[in-house]
Amino acid sequence: MKRILKIKFLVIFLSCWIFSSCEFDDNINVNPSTPADVTINAIWPAAQTGIAWVIGGEMVRINGILVQHFNGINAQQADNTEYLIRDADMDGMWRRMYHDSLNPLADIIKKSNEQDSPHNRGRAKILLALGLGNFTDGFGDIPYVEAFQADDGLLAPTYDNQQNVYNTINTLLDEGIADLEGPGGTLGQGPDQIYGQNLGLWVKAAKSLKARYALHLEKKNGNQAFEDALALLPEGISSNAEDFELYFGTATNEPNPQYQFTQDRAGNVEMGAFFVDLMVSQNDPRTEFFRQVDDNSSVVFAPGSYYTTINSQVVFMSYVEAKFIEAEAHLRKATPDLAASEAAFKAAVAASIQKITEASDDTYVDTYATYAGLTTPEERLERLMTEKYIAMYSQGIESWTDYRRTGFPVLTPNPNGSNGFNLNGEIPRRLPYPQTEVDLNPQTPITSPNLQTPVWWDE
Repeated sequence: MKRILKIKFLVIFLSCWIFSSCEFDDNINVNPSTPADVTINAIWPAAQTGIAWVIGGEMVRINGILVQHFNGINAQQADNTEYLIRDADMDGMWRRMYHDSLNPLADIIKKSNEQDSPHNRGRAKILLALGLGNFTDGFGDIPYVEAFQADDGLLAPTYDNQQNVYNTINTLLDEGIADLEGPGGTLGQGPDQIYGQNLGLWVKAAKSLKARYALHLEKKNGNQAFEDALALLPEGISSNAEDFELYFGTATNEPNPQYQFTQDRAGNVEMGAFFVDLMVSQNDPRTEFFRQVDDNSSVVFAPGSYYTTINSQVVFMSYVEAKFIEAEAHLRKATPDLAASEAAFKAAVAASIQKITEASDDTYVDTYATYAGLTTPEERLERLMTEKYIAMYSQGIESWTDYRRTGFPVLTPNPNGSNGFNLNGEIPRRLPYPQTEVDLNPQTPITSPNLQTPVWWDE
């Protein structure tokens, strides 16, 4: 069973401070009570929580706005809804991913190499691959090879092209699996707020992530992408109980990032009309677990829904997603297997309903998780991806990635979405690089962003 996260954000602050790349005079401001170094065990809580805050916070919000899970009604979120997504909007997310998440993970890997700790190294490589995958899917080319060398004075890292980043993701996942399936070394492994040190579940999560990233390359690899995904899934996550996710705590300093947003930015976001109307029209049993209605009968984004309770989880990879991948791969491979696809489709929807509502709904599954009455491949794909769109609510940026890959669900772009950043007014296909990178890193590949410029796998 997954352990409920009991973490104090003082640990995050301490770890992030230690990892700062700023240069100071070593001869001043030395506090003898501050440790010169930290152990792997002390880094782990910050690394795991940090990546959950980025994927489950800012990335969920930008994904939700672009695919109309959410509607921004105030401040930055209102602009983002009209596809006015500025370079400066990305600064906080970029800093939190690299500074608070990936840099600590890279440090764990370095320390694990020095201290003979392959199990720590394996888990860190899997989380590093997860973070890189989320960021490259949003931005395209990103720093990796030179990204963690600030202590050596390298403050303007080069950007690795997305094709190489994808190769790196798969290498990290393969190496992580090998580390976890081998001997533990002399140090053993540190704390684990995700799987409670169940290394077998980490391996399953890594194989499911490999299937996700194989599927993302269907525009590049064609049928091979579907075959690769199908080959990986049997050894991946096999039930809701094995989901790759991190739960938060119930104390005021242990909140889920979406809950925290409802406290700090109340009134900036509401549920998207397209998303809510879709669920209501289908009598979806998950509707009341996702949406909330205020005293004026307006659909709001507020604390207390499934993903906005203070101790809600952030989902990294799930059984539900794995079954949808299986269903799509069988549906779209060179020789489609409609029976196998529909079986996986039904399993995915049933598992989502069971997880969210803790009950089954055979009527919904039999009505909407089926290809009955559909005669064309496009109709079948639309139904499949529309149901995946509902099930993947508040899970990173996968719905936006799916939309860019397949064009489903069919969304009407915001009529006010044409601006200097988004020239044709269509739903954006990438994120702009942060203002701090544009200003301070001459290696930044795009300094005058057009949000319609596709990332490599979307070309």
